[in-house]
Amino acid sequence: MFPAVVSALAKTLGPADWLREVNGGVVGSMAVLAIVLTLGLLAYAPLGASAAAVGIPAAFATVGVSSLLFALLAGSAMPTGSPSSATAIIVAGLVALLMRDPLWRAESPDAIVVIVAATSATVVLMGLWQVLLAALGLANLAKHVPQPVLAGFMNAVAVLILVAQLPLLAGLSTEQWSGGWQTAWAQVQPATVAIGLVTAGLIWGLARLAPRVPAPLVAMAAGTLLYHLIAQAWPHLPLGATAGAISGHVPTPTALGPLRDGSAVELLLRHAETIVFTSMLLAVIGTIESMLAALALDQQLNTRHEPRRVLMAAGLANMVGGCFGGLPMVVVRARAQAIVSSGGRSARAVVIGSLFMGLLLAFGSPLLALLPKTVLAGIMVTVAFALLDAWTHELLRRLGAGDRSIELLQSLAMVAVVCGTILWLGFVAGGAVGIVLALVSFIQRMKRSLLRRRFTGKALPSRRIYSPEVEDRLHSIRDRIVVFELDGPLFFGSTDRLTQEALADQHGISVLVLDFKRVTSLDESGAVVLQWLSGQLRDRDVSMLLAGVTAENRLGSSLLSYGCFVEQPRHDWFADLDQALEAAELLLLGTDTAGFAQRQLHIEKSLLMKGLSAQDRAALLTRLHKLDLTRGTPLFREGDPGDRLYVLTRGSVSVLAARRQGELASQRLVSFSPGAMLGEIALLDGAGRSATAMADTDVTLWVLDREGLDALYRDDPRLCAQLHRNIALQLAERLRAASVAWRESDS
Repeated sequence: MFPAVVSALAKTLGPADWLREVNGGVVGSMAVLAIVLTLGLLAYAPLGASAAAVGIPAAFATVGVSSLLFALLAGSAMPTGSPSSATAIIVAGLVALLMRDPLWRAESPDAIVVIVAATSATVVLMGLWQVLLAALGLANLAKHVPQPVLAGFMNAVAVLILVAQLPLLAGLSTEQWSGGWQTAWAQVQPATVAIGLVTAGLIWGLARLAPRVPAPLVAMAAGTLLYHLIAQAWPHLPLGATAGAISGHVPTPTALGPLRDGSAVELLLRHAETIVFTSMLLAVIGTIESMLAALALDQQLNTRHEPRRVLMAAGLANMVGGCFGGLPMVVVRARAQAIVSSGGRSARAVVIGSLFMGLLLAFGSPLLALLPKTVLAGIMVTVAFALLDAWTHELLRRLGAGDRSIELLQSLAMVAVVCGTILWLGFVAGGAVGIVLALVSFIQRMKRSLLRRRFTGKALPSRRIYSPEVEDRLHSIRDRIVVFELDGPLFFGSTDRLTQEALADQHGISVLVLDFKRVTSLDESGAVVLQWLSGQLRDRDVSMLLAGVTAENRLGSSLLSYGCFVEQPRHDWFADLDQALEAAELLLLGTDTAGFAQRQLHIEKSLLMKGLSAQDRAALLTRLHKLDLTRGTPLFREGDPGDRLYVLTRGSVSVLAARRQGELASQRLVSFSPGAMLGEIALLDGAGRSATAMADTDVTLWVLDREGLDALYRDDPRLCAQLHRNIALQLAERLRAASVAWRESDS
């Protein structure tokens, strides 16, 4: 099979591409070789002296078979599969459990083969669960495991890995280690410990000083060389065992063969529940690791993967790899980084790397047998420390700094419960506790997170500028507008708090605005409850407005498809919160947007003429000229000269900005109502227009240009000073209103 794949690759690549992909695959795989070896040793560590002979070929089968198939099926840019620390330690727990069964007899020549068959069957089942998750479209479901549960799991894995390395670091056999602390301490080999710690220290040092160097590979080579030099110089000095004889045969799909034997089947049936649960746990953990790693690779390589296909490929790869005796395979970012750093640019480099690992097992097993176990243990010590959850560390730092919030204490408690249960009772019990905590957290999050924030219209007014009389009136009644900012899915399990809060106390409330900007999904139950709530509020003389919902967008289409809010057109749906807030303010004023925009205000009652005598108003009118615009006509555009100010006496004008560079101006910054002035800042500082002003309706404006202002300054400085004062007063009012809104919303 290997020559055929190599030949096919050669035909699809040019010479330069071929060399680049070969270098990336080979060198990249060598860079992670040390980790792959140690993970195989870790998975079968309970076997003691036989761990390397079984675990290292299993690790190579994972990279050489499972990863190869995954690379061919996943369809992503860099589909790198490999064993992982978390899944390897779960396998180790299963192996230890099976070995304690009275039916398993260590002296039997087929004993280890039966263990391998059981773990292989578990990996096949893991792949089957992953295929099922992918087929049901649940590829991203595993990512919703609560962070405290995931953190507790990872911390337990780190501790278990660290503990598993202690006998190897000390040069002790399984029997010596299990004889008790006093017996084990008396037989510790200091030189063996020193070599393992030097290996770990070298990895940490290289990672800090030369991050581009494959530190585990260099440390493995240096530690192995140091071990054999010391062994030559002091042959009687105890240094711990090497990996020993390793089968150099290319993996074959015979790992499940022993299950044909009755005793092996009986052993599996006795632990069927544990094996099935372990396979489910492996599927969840493997899916989480794979999806997060694939997402990180997309961000790094500027690519995009299809989660369902990636999970389907991973499941199939594990089903096939399990038949070859492989360990659980997940997407591993470290291997992808090593391949990319070495020149690989596509899945072809991953395929080449997998083929190389198969050849390395076939022809390099004599060299692999010389690897000291203490060196491999030193490498795993660094892996264990790297697995300690950084989020938990941050929580502990905050706790030490004096934070005693309920959220922090609850998170730490969940982390401790999951971690402690795994360390005390094992992964099966820890997984069960994690599932229960995840369900509890999910229910609490659904009940709590839907209502993210509540505030009044006074805390966040709309972006419409009203005349002083209207603004004074609104200022005293805006607190009759209440806004609920929703967050998360709106479904039957999350509507209780919304309805309770909305109907709890309606005294003094005239308008309830529901902001759907952060709502991720909506089901039939949520839609029905929403329509029911609208009717209940209407009976209490409270208007309910929906922000972020239109007939054209996803949420509006869902409501209509569920048979809710079917009357059209809707006057209670708005594209964003600002438009809904404006509609709420106008409801308080007893009008709507269209009616309010048609109001007319005499120029003499505008802000520009505030406080002027009749003689001054007449003098100023001679400097103004009237301008009529139809709806949709731009008053000015961004970048135009700022040589005049405008006083709006009829209609509505909005100032717009582009959401992104190069797009048309569509984001509303502010809207002006009759009586307001605009464009005065550009007139004063002489800079160009910073945004675009557009007539929302047919409008009437009065214009004061720079020539008129300069002439007024020459002819009547006193009147000109009063105009500047009025302009300053309007700017001060806007700043004060913005400051109050910011302060109230922040509180």
